[in-house]
Amino acid sequence: MAKKNQFNTKALYKKLDKLFEAGTVLELNKKKRWVIFSDLHMGDGGATDDFKRNANLFTSALKEYYLKKDHTLILNGDVEELQRFQIRKILERWSEVYQLFDQFNAKGNLFKTIGNHDLELELMKELPFDYKLHEALKLKFGTNHLFVFHGHQASKKYQQHNELIGFTLKYFANPLGIKSYSVSHSSKKQYKIEKRVYGFSAFNKVVSIIGHTHRPLFESLHKLDRLKYKIEQLCRDYAEADIEQHSEIKAELKTHKKELKKYYKENKDHSFQSYVYNTLFHIPCLFNSGCVVGKRGMSCLEIEGDKIRLVHWFDKNISKKYLKKSGYQPEQLGKTDFYRLVIDEESLHYIFTRIKFLA
Repeated sequence: MAKKNQFNTKALYKKLDKLFEAGTVLELNKKKRWVIFSDLHMGDGGATDDFKRNANLFTSALKEYYLKKDHTLILNGDVEELQRFQIRKILERWSEVYQLFDQFNAKGNLFKTIGNHDLELELMKELPFDYKLHEALKLKFGTNHLFVFHGHQASKKYQQHNELIGFTLKYFANPLGIKSYSVSHSSKKQYKIEKRVYGFSAFNKVVSIIGHTHRPLFESLHKLDRLKYKIEQLCRDYAEADIEQHSEIKAELKTHKKELKKYYKENKDHSFQSYVYNTLFHIPCLFNSGCVVGKRGMSCLEIEGDKIRLVHWFDKNISKKYLKKSGYQPEQLGKTDFYRLVIDEESLHYIFTRIKFLA
C-alpha cells in the first residue's frame, strides 16, 4: 500500500511539473496591482446558485475598487458552475458580472484559469466570451515564480471522477434543490490537497497559489494556525508595549482567543492537521485565495509591488468582532455597506528568502 501511495504522489508531482512548465508567464513589477479570486460557482440565480449570496459584494468590489485602482484580475478556476448549470443560463443571469470582466479584459487585465467545475469550457469549439483560458499562470518575481493554478490537479479523485460528479450534480442534486457538496466540506480532503501542493512547492522552491478547497491560506497557514501565531505575537507585544496600549492589546487577545475556542468547538477532529505539513521547518510556499461564496463574505489575494496580502470582504451585517481581526482597520467601500479588511500581509522578498534557505 505504501508503494502504491508513493507512486500516486509521484504521478501527481509529474503532472504538476508539466502544468508548471506549460504555465503562461506574466511579469510582476512595482507599478502593477493584481487581485486573485477563485471559486465563484456562478449559476442561474436560483436556489442552488451559491454565487447569489455574495453577488452584490463581488460586483461592487470589482467595479468600485479593483477596476478603479487598475488591478489585473486573475480568476483562478471554478468561475462558472458548469457541473450544475448551462453556460447560456449563467451568462444571461450574470451579464453584469461578465460586463465587468470585459472591462478588465479590454485593458489587458484579465486572466482566467480552469477549475474542475468549469472544465467543460475546454471542450467548447467556441468560447462564449472574448478572453483566453489558461491551465496555469507563472507570475515572475525577479528570478522566482508564483505558480497560480486552481488546485484540483493535486486531487487524484477529481482527476478520475470529475465527469461522474458533474452528472450527479446536474441530474440529481439540482432537481432536488440540494446544495453542492465538495472538497470544501471536508477538512481531511482539504489537508491532503494542501499537503501535496505544499510538498511540490517546497521541493521546487516556488510559491503556489490555489483555490479549490475554499479555505484561505497565507504562508502555508490556515485560520487556526494564523490565530495561534497572532496570539503569541500579541503576548510579545503586550510585554513590550507602553501601559496606555495594554487595554487595546488585551481586547484583541480576547477576540482571538474566542475565535480559537470556537474553531476547536466546531471542528473536533484535528488528528489530520499539521500546520507545517510534517516538514522540519515551516515554509511559506502555499497560499489560497479562499472563495467568493463564503458565509461571512469573500476572500482574495492581492499583490502590489513586493507585497502580497490576504483580504476579506464582507457587508455591514457581519458580527462586530470581525471588524477587528488584525492590526489593520476595515476600509468601507465608498458609501456602500461593504468593507475590505486586510487579514495578513508580507513582503515577497522575505517569503522567497525563507523558501530559499529553509526548503
